[in-house]
Formats: sequence, structure tokens, C-alpha cells
Amino acid sequence: MLTVLDTNILISALLFRGERSRIHRAIKEGRLQPLVTPPVLKEYLRVLAYPKLGLTESEISYLLEEEIRPWFRQISQSVPGDSWIAEDPSDDHFVNAARVYSETYLISGDSHILEARERLPVPVLTARELLDRLTE
Repeated sequence: MLTVLDTNILISALLFRGERSRIHRAIKEGRLQPLVTPPVLKEYLRVLAYPKLGLTESEISYLLEEEIRPWFRQISQSVPGDSWIAEDPSDDHFVNAARVYSETYLISGDSHILEARERLPVPVLTARELLDRLTE
């Protein structure tokens, strides 16, 4: 299943135990194929550097080189730059990345994305909805 993971989903899957860590396992088992564009990767790195996460530069580098790059399909082609989420334009990077390939799901827990999901051009799933699909 092709997916684009919003930052909150990625952080939870990589750094915390619990239900969302099953997303990380599904990626490593090959059941999910996350996509990443340069703007999405930049957003991941920006959030991983938040002081509240307490990650060192070497820990961020490890996550990037061992947990993201090898498992995520990197898209270098041009991605549409349309605006979808007026309340938080940085969310547009995730929506636009999911538009590159048909049948790509945007996985998000972001309130702006979830509130707009009916009008977005891509299917949006919460982490719970994704995990339910993976167990069907």
C-alpha cells in the first residue's frame, strides 16, 4: 500500500511504543510503502529537531539514514504545489506528495487534514483506520 505519512504519524511510529509503532513494523515488513518528497523530508527533519523530542544530531541522522531513507520511496520528480490547507500550509506538502501516484493514502492525525479530508484530492486515513486495513 502506497502511503504518505504525516509528521505526527512518522514521529509516533519511530519514537514511541504502542499502536502506532505497528506502522513502523508494517513498513519494514514491506506491507506499507511510504513515499517522501524533498519538502516532506525537510518537514520531517524540522520536527525531529524540536527540543521537546530531545534528539541529538546523531540520533536524527540515524533515523534519517537507517529508518527513513532505506524504507521510503524517494520522489524527486516535480510535485504539484497546490494549496489545500489554509490553516497550516505546511500540510500541503503531504497532500501534494500523495497526489504523485494514484491510490496513495495520506496517513494523518493532524486536525487540519482530518477536518478537510472530504475535500482533499487524496484518500486520508487515520493511524487506526490504516491499522484496521492492514489486519483485514
